[in-house]
Amino acid sequence: MKLALESPTKMLENIQPFADFDWILGREFLKDAKYAAYYKTTGKHKFIDNSVNEDGEPITIEELKKVYEALGSGWIVSPDWIGDMQKTLAAYGECIKTFGTEQVVGVVQGSTFLEALGSISVYQNAAAIAVPYDILSSKEDPPWLMALRRALVVHRIPNNKYIHLLGFTTLDEFAYYTNLANVSSIDTGVPVWLGLEGKGIEEPINKKDPTYKKMDKLEMTTKVWPVIIRNIALLRRYIS
Repeated sequence: MKLALESPTKMLENIQPFADFDWILGREFLKDAKYAAYYKTTGKHKFIDNSVNEDGEPITIEELKKVYEALGSGWIVSPDWIGDMQKTLAAYGECIKTFGTEQVVGVVQGSTFLEALGSISVYQNAAAIAVPYDILSSKEDPPWLMALRRALVVHRIPNNKYIHLLGFTTLDEFAYYTNLANVSSIDTGVPVWLGLEGKGIEEPINKKDPTYKKMDKLEMTTKVWPVIIRNIALLRRYIS
């Protein structure tokens, strides 16, 4: 499984060499010239994320198009809304009109298991299918339960489809995918964020929150750098 690592602008030069591909937050790309300039020169395969904010709103298709045109390539993660299958699928339909089916990643969403499966069926020709860490869960649910629910959804995706995991739950989740070779990639900022806090990735996470802003408030030091490297290495051991 390939790994992308989220990190704020001030840490890009330190963290991104350890990533297999670029996970580009569209919202940050549009507002931060240094962030944008870095990703224009990496030469790695790119995912352009729709950057859902704290209110659950992704950036628009028009904004995604600006990022795509600036980069000149990349897979576009179609806008999605937590638990809202209909709104997410409507946006997917508009997204493929703009970029073409083979460039767009469909995001599984739904308020029930049956709705989530229904959205999967729409993405038969998508470049990839992405499954959020909190699919069918709330932010207050324990990570082990999020992992189980996501695994149930992932196992219902056809084995000929590229599957991307949106975010990290627990190290134990990867055991569910031992025989699923099409679970191909994951993006996460958790090993970096926990490392900046001086914590190991194997330590329990009591509540799953977006990590980007947390990382931006912390500083890289010689004390935490070895912890970050260890976290990335341990994560790679589990996803290999």
